Amino acid sequence: MIAQSTEPRRVAGWRTLIHERDRHELVTLALVVAVVVSSFLGHYGVAIAGYNVRVEQVIPLLLVGWLSAWARTRADLFRALTHPVVLVFGAFIAWNVVATLMFSPSLGKSASILVWLVIDLLLLAGVISLGTRAIWAENTGIRWVVPWGLAGFAAFIVANVSHGGFTPGTDFDGMYQVYVARMTSQEANIYASILVLWTLLLVARKGRNRIWMIAAAVAVPLGVIGSQTRTAVFCLVVGLIVYLAYEVVRSYQNGRQRTGLWFGPVLLIVGIAVGYGVATFLPAFGEDVGRAEPAVTAASSSTAEALEPSGKLGDIDFQGGNIGFRIEVAKAAAEDMHGAHLWIGNGTNTFSLRHDQPGSPGVPGHIIMLPVQILYDVGIVGLLLLVGLVVTVLRHVPWQRRPIAYAVVVTFAAAATMTSMFWFGVTWIIMASLIRPMTDEDEGTNVDGDSSAHGHDDSSATASPAMKGL
Repeated sequence: MIAQSTEPRRVAGWRTLIHERDRHELVTLALVVAVVVSSFLGHYGVAIAGYNVRVEQVIPLLLVGWLSAWARTRADLFRALTHPVVLVFGAFIAWNVVATLMFSPSLGKSASILVWLVIDLLLLAGVISLGTRAIWAENTGIRWVVPWGLAGFAAFIVANVSHGGFTPGTDFDGMYQVYVARMTSQEANIYASILVLWTLLLVARKGRNRIWMIAAAVAVPLGVIGSQTRTAVFCLVVGLIVYLAYEVVRSYQNGRQRTGLWFGPVLLIVGIAVGYGVATFLPAFGEDVGRAEPAVTAASSSTAEALEPSGKLGDIDFQGGNIGFRIEVAKAAAEDMHGAHLWIGNGTNTFSLRHDQPGSPGVPGHIIMLPVQILYDVGIVGLLLLVGLVVTVLRHVPWQRRPIAYAVVVTFAAAATMTSMFWFGVTWIIMASLIRPMTDEDEGTNVDGDSSAHGHDDSSATASPAMKGL
């Protein structure tokens, strides 16, 4: 009698637990999607107590807070905080604190970036703690680049055709007298870099998302053209070469063919070629904008006349242009890198406290280039810690995903020579996506065999089928 009376309660208890778990998974899924989407919104923030608080800094804290609120995910989060990649990144942040306390002329100025780095660390640990469910972040990023690329190209066309009459999602490049697409990113270079990095992860799926790959092969080159970013084109091509070379060599060594390997890269190369063909007809935009830029006043008309519009994508000039400007910035940074400062650095985010922008007196300088930025802020020791972080990431990437991991690292390194997106959330989301355990969606997957990359993970067994297929 007792057994019969307690059995319905036991069944009801299990159902309640399952429903509670499903609700928790749905909220987690929504927050992961929100985190990825917020990483595309780097342009937006609000000033609080003199600091610019960005949308992409707030949403990750909500995700980490949510993961901390439930016992099971809290245990996974604490375990992720001891992951070697997270520990090395933590050491890099700690060294930033040391350099800042020793040499920063303004702790408040440095604190803004130090806090951002801590948020990045929590974001990295949070996504890692999801285990196989981290594929939710990857799927979201991959799907977002198609509409984002098309929207960027449309914004670029409209802004230039209207001669600056309608310019949302664009910035005016006064050096080249043309509007460039940035969409909701901080700047055009970061917009294009985000497109390229997520597209490489789509390529790694080897044609399993053929329709989406075809769409990306159209949208991403157009978005890159809209950004007028030469570095992004170079980085995408280099990334594809590294990926294909690694895969071809490994296929040859293993003596087996990999189906779908060439599908994505060929489509993208064709898309880039066609896109550049389209770009040859676009310099006329610059000529019209140069004459009709609404910001030009009588006082500045002589300056506007001196700035002859030119094709930005085809400009490779080491004496002038953006490349020459970055060389001047690097020379200014080198003035402060000697003695102890060469090894320890000058303190996080302090270049603008010591230097103006070259050619713009009174405008605080910014280094832009990541290697120079790291060397200036935290010296050779900090740069070595960053290299150690990259090595640690590559060591913990499942072997099936190593070709695209090396391609992403090379692409990011090439992009970082011209722009710095190290602090932005997309960097850490993609890093966590690379080292996540393999899932049934991954080609050649053996979930049990690869789950060791995270140490412990059985989250895929508890996620609902609908959530697995996001």
